[in-house]
Amino acid sequence: MKNFLAKINKSRALSAAAFLISLSYLLSRVLGLVRDRLLASNFGVSASTDAYTAAFRIPDLLFTILISGAFAVSFIPVFIGYVEKKKTDEGWLVASSLLNIFSLLTIGLCVVAFVFAPLLIKGLAPGFDADRAALTVNLTRIMLITPFLFSISSVLGAIQQSFNRFTLFAMASVFYNVGIIVGIVFFSKFFPQQPIYGVAWGVALGAGLQALVQFLGIIGLHFKYSLSFKLFHPGVLKVIKLMIPRSIDLAIDQFNWIIQTAISSHLQIGSLTSYYYANNLKNVPLGIFGMAISTAVFPSLIRAAKSKDKARLASAIVRDMCLIMFFVIPSAAIAIVMRGYIVRLLFGFGDQATSDTLGWLAGSIVATSLFFMIARVYYSLEDTVTPLLTSLSSIVVNIVLSIILSSKYGVSGLGLALTISTFYELILLMIILTRKIGNYGYASIIKTAVKLTVASGIMSAWIYVLTTRVFPLYKTDIGFLTIAPKFTIITISGLVIFFIVAKILRVYETDAILKKILHPIRVMRKMNR
Repeated sequence: MKNFLAKINKSRALSAAAFLISLSYLLSRVLGLVRDRLLASNFGVSASTDAYTAAFRIPDLLFTILISGAFAVSFIPVFIGYVEKKKTDEGWLVASSLLNIFSLLTIGLCVVAFVFAPLLIKGLAPGFDADRAALTVNLTRIMLITPFLFSISSVLGAIQQSFNRFTLFAMASVFYNVGIIVGIVFFSKFFPQQPIYGVAWGVALGAGLQALVQFLGIIGLHFKYSLSFKLFHPGVLKVIKLMIPRSIDLAIDQFNWIIQTAISSHLQIGSLTSYYYANNLKNVPLGIFGMAISTAVFPSLIRAAKSKDKARLASAIVRDMCLIMFFVIPSAAIAIVMRGYIVRLLFGFGDQATSDTLGWLAGSIVATSLFFMIARVYYSLEDTVTPLLTSLSSIVVNIVLSIILSSKYGVSGLGLALTISTFYELILLMIILTRKIGNYGYASIIKTAVKLTVASGIMSAWIYVLTTRVFPLYKTDIGFLTIAPKFTIITISGLVIFFIVAKILRVYETDAILKKILHPIRVMRKMNR
């Protein structure tokens, strides 16, 4: 068993790691869509799903403040430093101390949140009636087990990334969705009066399965765990120092969610659920491309930043930013033009609020993906303060726009507000980076962005013609088998158009990706000769 785990979780090269994480995220997102389809078919857009969605806010906020993505971007540079200096035992001591400290801290705060859940929910969703508020409190208390389990997963996952082990790290999120699906299909049957409780227990199960997979992922890395609490160890203090700004930054993102939850609670029933579904759809390409690529390249960015060759970091930035844009710009275009198709296909019903919200959120697919990448450049330079300061300014933009736009456009206005504020934050970080490290090739990034936007625009025009003239979506078009063939033909033909135009415009990534696609064919031909 140990040898098997070590074999499948071996160190990966950059391109292989990016592909592996993207593939794992794809599987996870597909299961996430299955999860949401089951949730929609069993509970619809209702008061219970509003409560379920709101119940995530407090557990997610606690996890985000304490550890979340802040741990990985802070721990990995420090731990890699110990490994490269041949001080791996010292690195294990730091890892053990951090695992123990954050586990105890998470448990303590979750107990406090459990006790004061009614007050917290009252502030979180002031527009909820008494029944929805009470249901949200109960669901929140069930889900408060997840921050502890996620904290364990984060530490063990960061250790794997430090050694370029991505297989089980990436697959862990798949099992999280499996747990929720089990909750929807099976656990909900144990609660006939309020089946949504079973879904909440499925969330807890999913978090436990994810932690288990991450534990299996460190087998073979010779992790020397110790029951230590070396809070004042230099390595522990350095990780915590780097984490604080990043944790606040991520807490701001959660605060954005809380603000939007509070605003949604005053809108018509089901608005929060519509936003939840649209946001999950937006997260599919965001996770497969933006998050996967930025996660895979992070260790190499750290090594480039530590290198004496300044051109190495600049080259990596241009390469990675352009690669992400090649995937997410056409993805955003498809989400805008085919939003009605996507919602009907994946959820089995046509909801105008969900599709409109997805359309306005589509721009954030591009902005957030590039933000993930540019933020990791700062983290590789051990600067977690600058992204925090830009986030502080962007939250003001988001709150103001959310209030104004939601009053005019309802829940879809929240999607537009998020897209605008995310682009604002991204542009600000890119400008500041030029002052920090000089010219890193931003002209090449902008040039590629323009070319890809032109190609996506032509693709969108083609898709629009198909969806309005050739394969229009009728009210009677319901069911996966009815909609999927149309959707597949439209999407594939659109992507072919995009690829051809990008090739004509001499987008470098077109040739690079084409070589990757044709490589297996060439290998097969050589074998047959």
